[in-house]
Amino acid sequence: MSDADNTLMLSILRELRSDLRQHRDMLLQLVEASRRHDRRFDDIDGRFGDVERRFGDMERRIGDLRGELELMLKGELLGRLTHFETQIDERLSELSDRINAVAPPPH
Repeated sequence: MSDADNTLMLSILRELRSDLRQHRDMLLQLVEASRRHDRRFDDIDGRFGDVERRFGDMERRIGDLRGELELMLKGELLGRLTHFETQIDERLSELSDRINAVAPPPH
């Protein structure tokens, strides 16, 4: 019986070693997958950092140009307003001339 016991013991030990190898391989695969996952998140975090930095740069540039942008906008709006006023003045003058032509003002 001792040979049968030894054979059974050796068989159990082999199975345990095989199971341990499989567990070790699975753990190594899990560690590698975790590293890849972490690297992917690091890349994503880096990209978000780049985007945040770019938006910050744009905000600073707009802030630096705010005064100049205001002047440009005011100039454009005032130019259009002046043009509009000129057109109205010309139109009113034309209408006044037409009215005066039909009925001259009394003396």
